[in-house]
Amino acid sequence: MKNNSENEVLANVTDAHSHLWSPEFSSDRAQVLQRASDAGLVCIVDISYDVDPELRKKEARDLEIDLVCVAGVHPHDAKDFYELEKTLLSQLSLGSYSAIGEIGLDYYRNLSPQDQQITVFQNQLELAIEHDLPVVIHSRNADRDTYQILEEWAHRVPRNHGFDREIGMIHCFSSDPALAQKYIELGFLISISGIATFENVKEAPEVVRHIETNKLLVETDAPYLAPVPHRGKRNEPALVVDTIKFVSALKKVPSQKIADSSTQNAYRLFRLNDFNGDL
Repeated sequence: MKNNSENEVLANVTDAHSHLWSPEFSSDRAQVLQRASDAGLVCIVDISYDVDPELRKKEARDLEIDLVCVAGVHPHDAKDFYELEKTLLSQLSLGSYSAIGEIGLDYYRNLSPQDQQITVFQNQLELAIEHDLPVVIHSRNADRDTYQILEEWAHRVPRNHGFDREIGMIHCFSSDPALAQKYIELGFLISISGIATFENVKEAPEVVRHIETNKLLVETDAPYLAPVPHRGKRNEPALVVDTIKFVSALKKVPSQKIADSSTQNAYRLFRLNDFNGDL
C-alpha cells in the first residue's frame, strides 16, 4: 500500500468535536469555515449553547457544511449548574440540538468539586434519556468513575433507534485500548483528537490500531489541541485532516477511508438521515 501524501486532498471529512463559536474565532469565523470547506469538510460538530443554533447552522450550510449543535454543561462548570440549567433546558426544548455534551468528569483541573461534577453528570445523562439524544462525554483523570456511571446509565437507555446505532461518543479519548473496547461494548464511539499525534502520548497508537473504523471518530477540539505539525497554534476544523492522515498511517489504510468512515459514523450517531454516501 502506498503511503499517504502530505498534500493529499480529502473529501467527505467530519470534525467530530469543536468549539467553533468560542471567542477565539470571533474575529475570523467566516474564514475558518471557508478553510474547513476548502479542506473537504462536510460536517462539524459544534459544542455550544449560548448562540442561536439555527443561525450557526445557516452560516455553515452556506458553505455546504452540516453543523451538528450539541448543548451541555461542562464538568468545569458543574458548580454553576443550577444557574445554567434553565438556559440549557430552554435550548434543548428548541429541538435544534443533536446531542447533550460535552458532559462528564474532570479530576485533572477540578474546577468544580468532584461530588458536584458527578451529580451534574448524572443529571444530564437523565436529560439525554428524556430528550432521546446521544451524549458527548468528557473524561480526564476520571476513568473509573466515568465508566461506572456510564455503564449503569447505558443499560437504561432506550434503544429506540436500534442496537446498531450508538448512544454516545467518548470525546478526545486518551486512555488505553482495553478501556476503549469496554466503551465500544457499552455502545459508544471513540473519538481521536490531535493528542494522538503528540510524541509523549504513548498509548495513542495502540488505541488507534485496535479500534475498528466503524467505531472511530476524528476530531479537533478546536481551538485547542492542534495536531502535529501545528502543535502550539490555534486549532481549527480544517486541521482535522492532519489527524485523519496520522490515523490512516497507523492503521495502514487510505486517508480517504478514515475520512469516509468517520463521517458515516458521525452521521449515524447524530441521526443525520440525509446522508447519502456509499461507504
